[in-house]
Amino acid sequence: MSYFLLLFFSCLVTYEGGEDRTAVTFEQAETTKSFSSQTPLKSSGRILVMKGESVLGHGSGNFFKSGKYKFILTAAHVVDHPYESYIVDGEEIVKLVAIHIDVSRDLAIVIPTRELTEIKAKSLRINRSRDLIGKTTYYAGFPQDLGKSLFKGFIAKDTKYSFLMQSFALPGSSGSVVFDFWGRAIGVLSAVSVGVSSVNPFPELVETAVHVMKIQDYDHSFIKEVFKNAKSDPV
Repeated sequence: MSYFLLLFFSCLVTYEGGEDRTAVTFEQAETTKSFSSQTPLKSSGRILVMKGESVLGHGSGNFFKSGKYKFILTAAHVVDHPYESYIVDGEEIVKLVAIHIDVSRDLAIVIPTRELTEIKAKSLRINRSRDLIGKTTYYAGFPQDLGKSLFKGFIAKDTKYSFLMQSFALPGSSGSVVFDFWGRAIGVLSAVSVGVSSVNPFPELVETAVHVMKIQDYDHSFIKEVFKNAKSDPV
């Protein structure tokens, strides 16, 4: 008899290495309705974890504006480390400064040290619905070495602070903001599950079971308070 156990894999930052990697392809359905893929695609950025000039790994994040404030929303574990964080902006990298980190919810707000030119800040709109099960989701991120990719999914399980999304993610996707059909932000991609069975004793990533942390309280008032407490001027 085989069994299957879901374990929480808390870090989806991909770390550089020389091992062979398997490319993953997916089909994206087109829609002529209201959803615009430009919301997740144009606001998505690759966040580098760097020690000196060495890139240790990367995650993802999205660039937003709320009133006069511009900031990047990502997962806490992408930027909460003893190294430096940078975002790739075209052919350049821009240093990031963390102004809010919530380790318990794996959420973070960082600001670039100069204006970004290639990554476009999107107006932050939040989905505050308490009935998310079955809703269609979209996100763009940087899974492993696949480059910027757009993924579609739906919400399979909903709890107070997080939800389980059936989609696709790999290390490097962590920190990507998940949007609904209308381009409203729902949460931040945090982790995938790890499966164990009697057939294979070694843990394996379940890339289609994606854990997302909700951001329903990250409205304009919250953002304004974060900047006030950090004493940081808008970019």
